[in-house]
Amino acid sequence: MGILRNQSTKKTVIVLLLLLFLVVSMISFLSYRVATNRLKYESTSTHMALLSQIDNKMELVLQEINKESIDILGNEDVKRFFDDNLNDQESLDNTYRLNNYFARFVNAGEYVYSVDLYSYVRKRLFSGSPLNDGHITEDDDWIRPFEKFDGYSSWLPTRKLLLNESNFPIYRNVVTLVRSYPLIHSPGYRRGAVAINIKEDALYRLLTDANNRSLGSLYLLDPNGHVVSSADKKLVGQDMHQSDIMAKVLQGEREGHFQATFEHVPSSVFYVTSAYTGWKIVNIVPDVQLDQPLITVRNALMVIAVILFAVAGLMTVLVGRWTFKPLNRLIANLSKKMKAHPLYALSDWDTGNEFTNFENMVQHILSDSERLQMQIKVSKPIMKWRLLMELLTDYHANNRSVSQYMEMVGVQLYRNRFIVMSVEFDRKSEIASSRDLHLYAYALCNVAEELINAESKGAAIEWEDGQCAIILSFEDDDSGEHSLYAMAVADMLKNYIQGHFKKTVTIGIGPEVYRMEDIHLSHKQSMEALKYKLVMGPNAIITADDIPDYSAEEFHRLFAFTDNMIDSIKVLDEEKLRQQVREWFDSLASSNVRPDIIKQLVVQLLMKAAVVASDIGVPREDLAPAQKVNETLEQYESLEQIADFVTGILADFIDRIRTRRHNREKNEAIEKILRYIQKNYMSHEMSLSYLSSQFHISVSHLSKMFKDYTGGNFIDYLMEIRIGKAKEMLARGNGKIRDIAESVGYNNVNSFTRIFKKITGLTPSEYREREWDKEEEREDRAL
Repeated sequence: MGILRNQSTKKTVIVLLLLLFLVVSMISFLSYRVATNRLKYESTSTHMALLSQIDNKMELVLQEINKESIDILGNEDVKRFFDDNLNDQESLDNTYRLNNYFARFVNAGEYVYSVDLYSYVRKRLFSGSPLNDGHITEDDDWIRPFEKFDGYSSWLPTRKLLLNESNFPIYRNVVTLVRSYPLIHSPGYRRGAVAINIKEDALYRLLTDANNRSLGSLYLLDPNGHVVSSADKKLVGQDMHQSDIMAKVLQGEREGHFQATFEHVPSSVFYVTSAYTGWKIVNIVPDVQLDQPLITVRNALMVIAVILFAVAGLMTVLVGRWTFKPLNRLIANLSKKMKAHPLYALSDWDTGNEFTNFENMVQHILSDSERLQMQIKVSKPIMKWRLLMELLTDYHANNRSVSQYMEMVGVQLYRNRFIVMSVEFDRKSEIASSRDLHLYAYALCNVAEELINAESKGAAIEWEDGQCAIILSFEDDDSGEHSLYAMAVADMLKNYIQGHFKKTVTIGIGPEVYRMEDIHLSHKQSMEALKYKLVMGPNAIITADDIPDYSAEEFHRLFAFTDNMIDSIKVLDEEKLRQQVREWFDSLASSNVRPDIIKQLVVQLLMKAAVVASDIGVPREDLAPAQKVNETLEQYESLEQIADFVTGILADFIDRIRTRRHNREKNEAIEKILRYIQKNYMSHEMSLSYLSSQFHISVSHLSKMFKDYTGGNFIDYLMEIRIGKAKEMLARGNGKIRDIAESVGYNNVNSFTRIFKKITGLTPSEYREREWDKEEEREDRAL
């Protein structure tokens, strides 16, 4: 070859070829090692993530069935089956309704096969057919054990239900959830139970994809090692402790993976444990099937290595056609230009080696470019949020500068005609954490932008916890169509969130504005419309046109309804009060009153009722302060919740007023009795029985009244009065002890002396002498 005539060039080409071969070989080998290790790691992670997703999917289904079991126990016909003593006709009618109810329930879903009810009190079983008194078949073997089961619900191992009793019986594998009635009654107190039988084959479909395909073998084990579900139906219900693999899974951690031999084939075993049921989902995959992607990667890398080496060798030969001098000259010229650049002027350049200089320059450029891209990527969402916030709050000083940066951050809006929607998740308190709420709002914004940008332009951001602001922009001038389009987008968004997130949202839609500077006005009115969730209820779409004008006359008219409630409080008619509150709130709902006016009316009513209760005698500290009422009202999302809150407070006022009046009447009665005792203490007939006949009060109730009012019993109280009077007589006179005893109600002087000494520590004579000595000492001191 002509290009290899020069010996130095030849040596250079040969050395380069050897180096290239070594480099390509090492790169191929390292790439294979890295790729295979990565693929193994990703394969393991993918299998574990797949099992976790299966577990989450199964947990959602089982939790829904658990909730449905609770709803079943709340059905009136089901309660009547457990609690009522029905005659034959009523029982037959109830059975017919239960048949229809459970037929609709089973037909409504794909997982529930049947529902059984059993009353432990009435010994009656309902299984979708007429009631059977005391007849429990082998299919109903859950009934007796669950009667003494220490818990409120239980997942039974997979069992077989008999479908017919012919010579060739047919069975159906089911997984059964048993729940007690009532819901939280312990063994010995529960009245019955409901059993929901879930189709095992439908449960197994949750373990596979949409086409009923799965990688390897899948098993579902309960905590006792029994197979709950499997592709091999012969294994369903069997104990798997004898299997080395399953025994290791049952004894292992909550999740993990390991290598084992399954059916004489090296395999990988993956498993996770459901936090809800404690079941273990086990996936056994043959290594041959698992390593198939690694073999493909290896073959691909080998082909690429051969191609790279061939291309590199060819390029090395072609390079020999040029001398290194022009290349050095090119690099030197490029280096000179780079050194003159202000960003690299201060860099430490090696002037003796142009290749090193050029390499350093390229590294600097790549590092700066990478850093710039990272900064743009990180700041882009923040810039988008800031720009949209300026539009929604009218904070921007220069609208032209806002428009300038919109396309840079991915926001596309037409220049005129905008509608703003405000979206808020309902029942935010039921969402586990603020982080989950933020993720829901982030997902909602993404879905909203996809729906809008499919036919128009718009943007969405999270406004605050659980709320999102969505801007729609339009190119044409048809305002009527714009409002309908906004309603359609809101409806699609609401349905999407309910279908995919299992949550509901309320959407407020503002009016259309015609300048970008006025977007904040549409947003403000959409937020006002969103407040009407209190009146219209959650899961609604509310437009600015739905907000009515409101006058002071309407406020006074609605507040006038509260006079009847106050009258019911005064006469302690709680039942009538509850009816009046309900009618008042129905009137508020039908009048479409603004939420802030409703809260103001509620506060005025409670303050008015508190004044009445205070005037009657209820202590003010027992009445709820207005600030606390306002804070509580802000937490409610529906009129029904506020109505229950108001009813509870007013009913509490009635209880306090009733207690106050009762205590006052009781105190007046005991004070009258005590005055009678003070006047007639010397009577020998004085006793609880005597007072009971005089005041027409039972002895036991009279004794309790004494203890509550005086802190002691009747005998002690009477003795204190009599001994007190006796002490006065002894101190001021020299009458006989017997006469004094009789004058205070004691016929027996010995009893009087014993009681007197027990109370004073002295006999009557000793007490008289002590008092006379004290009197003499006082007279001597006076002299």
